[in-house]
Amino acid sequence: MSTVHPERSRGAIFAVLFATTAFAAPPLPANAAPVPGDLEAAYVATRKPMALAEVLKLADEKSADLAAARAAAAQVAAKARLVFSSVLPEITASVSYVHTTAEQKFDPSAFLQAFEGVIDASIRGAGPAYGFPVQANDQVIDGVKQGFRDGASEGLKPTTIVARNSLYGNLILTQTLFAPQMFLIPAADQSKQAAKYGGLEAREQVLLGVARIYLGVEGLSAIEEAAKDAEKVALKREKDATAQQQMGVATDIAVLRAQSETAQARATLATLQGQKVALLAMLEALVGEPVRPVDGEPTHFEVTASDEAIAPWDGTYLVKANEYGLKAQETFNSFDRLSWLPSLVAQAKGSYNSNKGFAGTNFMFDAVVAAQWTLYDRGQRYVTMHENDFKTVEARAKYEGSRAKAKANWIGAKTNLVAAQVALTQAEAQASLATRAQKQIDSAYQAGFSTSLEVSDIDSKRFFAMSAAAQARAQLEVRKVELAAAEGRLALVLGLDDAPPSPGAGEGKP
Repeated sequence: MSTVHPERSRGAIFAVLFATTAFAAPPLPANAAPVPGDLEAAYVATRKPMALAEVLKLADEKSADLAAARAAAAQVAAKARLVFSSVLPEITASVSYVHTTAEQKFDPSAFLQAFEGVIDASIRGAGPAYGFPVQANDQVIDGVKQGFRDGASEGLKPTTIVARNSLYGNLILTQTLFAPQMFLIPAADQSKQAAKYGGLEAREQVLLGVARIYLGVEGLSAIEEAAKDAEKVALKREKDATAQQQMGVATDIAVLRAQSETAQARATLATLQGQKVALLAMLEALVGEPVRPVDGEPTHFEVTASDEAIAPWDGTYLVKANEYGLKAQETFNSFDRLSWLPSLVAQAKGSYNSNKGFAGTNFMFDAVVAAQWTLYDRGQRYVTMHENDFKTVEARAKYEGSRAKAKANWIGAKTNLVAAQVALTQAEAQASLATRAQKQIDSAYQAGFSTSLEVSDIDSKRFFAMSAAAQARAQLEVRKVELAAAEGRLALVLGLDDAPPSPGAGEGKP
């Protein structure tokens, strides 16, 4: 049995361990280049930096969604003006030229011979009729006939009824003196107001969406700065670990840990950059032009909740639109109960006829006063009345529902604002504490009193604390905007010129 020398055995063990380490352990990756931000930087460079107030004014002018909402409101307002047709006059004019091959004339001279016969018979029969046996003188009778012919030829000229070429013209003015539709006149203004507030509500939602995305981009930019700071710290850790590994005072695991933290920071940064580009693209779609927030100038609002006693949610445009819609529907209900009344119409008509005819003039004027009373319309009025009754019930339910939802939205916005303020205070305290802890552990690590694992842990915690603080700041401004929208004064808070109606003011509740 052969024996193995102890020194030779120990050398074989070291050789095996070296080979295992050399082939099993992966090679240390070289320092990778920083995360390429060229795409994000190039995209952001094409955006015009603008403050939020300027972006909102631009959206108010060029937003396609807002233009569509305004056009829809204008259509409703235009249709509402049809109600005024019951009191406005109607003026119509018509002109026609007629050519016919069958000319129509009345010629009285064709009756002269018959008239002469009547004269002859009358004269000849006068003597016998009165008992005078005297024969009529033919010369006298012929003289009378000739005198009649000469006198009639001047007055009995042919009269044209329809000439071969005729020109006709009419001018008619019709004025309704009274009609049941006049009771619908108030509904025109009410419907117009409802359409106006509906358009303003759409505008409010567009502005709210723009503000949310704008503030979201600002929040991502702040988190992105925290991620860049985390990347710098990770690169420093990686550099230190590599140097220590080369000096033999650190293991490969420490270098791998530092490199993985750098890769994680870069991946987070790339994700944030992608989200930022996506939000900027959406912001352009809503605004109508490529814009971005101004660097280094975070948006800040001063918004406090109004007193609940004045019902600030009633100042929202949606509630106002439903309120006027209900009033308009109630006006239709009043009309339905009075639509049985008669209509009274006056009409003035002027006519021109190129053929004078028997009237002896080319111009004529007629004045007409007429009354129309529909006694029964196959039940259509009753069907419409019952349909409008249920529409009123629906409109009232929508109004009450919109008020309840607006109140709940206001309570939620007010509560969320308070919660966001508390969350920001806590997040800033955590970020400050994490920053101090990072400095302390870094100093301890440099002195050899802490491990690289502790350093990695505090770096991660500081990044999350800084990200949470940045997100809390942006979220607080979003909550302020949402509270302003819940009270119907978003345009005023965001710096636009026109101010919404004051909460709780205006018309009474239906």
